[in-house]
Amino acid sequence: MFTWVGVGITPLGELFSRWELRLAHVFHQNYTDEYQMRYAIADIHGGNLTFQALLRKIDFRRTDQLFLLGDYVDRGPDSMGVLETMCCLIEAGYDVRPIRGNHDEMLLRTIINDHDDYSEMYFDTWGRYTLESFEIKASGHSISKYELLHFPELIVPDFFPSKYLNLLESLPYIQVEPDYIFVHAGLDMSRNDPFSESDSYHMLWSRSITVVPEKMGGRQLVTGHMVRMIDDIRQSLDSTHIRLDNGAFTRQLPEMGNLVALNLDTKELIVQPWCDGEAYD
Repeated sequence: MFTWVGVGITPLGELFSRWELRLAHVFHQNYTDEYQMRYAIADIHGGNLTFQALLRKIDFRRTDQLFLLGDYVDRGPDSMGVLETMCCLIEAGYDVRPIRGNHDEMLLRTIINDHDDYSEMYFDTWGRYTLESFEIKASGHSISKYELLHFPELIVPDFFPSKYLNLLESLPYIQVEPDYIFVHAGLDMSRNDPFSESDSYHMLWSRSITVVPEKMGGRQLVTGHMVRMIDDIRQSLDSTHIRLDNGAFTRQLPEMGNLVALNLDTKELIVQPWCDGEAYD
């Protein structure tokens, strides 16, 4: 067992035995009750090493707030690791406020066998690789597409870890703060009250860039979902719509391939290049 340096407690020791970067080693900075910053991170996409490296880079502390904008799974090789890191942070008392992304929704719908038009295609795209990171097996063999779609009892609750299922089910679609609104994709600005009247499609899948300032109550909308060049992200910081997805999993262009954190109080953008190896685009 090991202690959390500067805190004097023993944190979740054995839970981290399977991860190369244990949180007790990642977050080893001194702790102070007087320090507080707010951060937002979008679209981690199975990049657990990248996620932990970014948390270390921002010097994330228990007194800080961290808003996570969805899409924790798919594309990268360690979706399970990302959810494990989130669970451990929450269990250790860190102020982590995650919302739901479209990829999280597709995984959840697949697990509980409650498909919509999008999740029906999930297994053929990212789902097979993602479920492999959870070591989903039944009777000693990997679950096939047929088994997954027609016999969900094979993986729920006995074969899909319940704490990750509980986390996915608990994710809200939106987080409203006095100065920011956090949602994965967007809001339906045709509604009188976009906060309460936007449906799940708009919050998870919308690609609209339209924001009606009069309906925002002086707040900035903060989203991920759509990959933007790093310069475009920087230019959005003082606009009504901040977009934080730099396509961490992809290196198609030099301006992409980073997981970014926004300090919501100073508007500083902290950039962490992808360090999780091969990803499935």
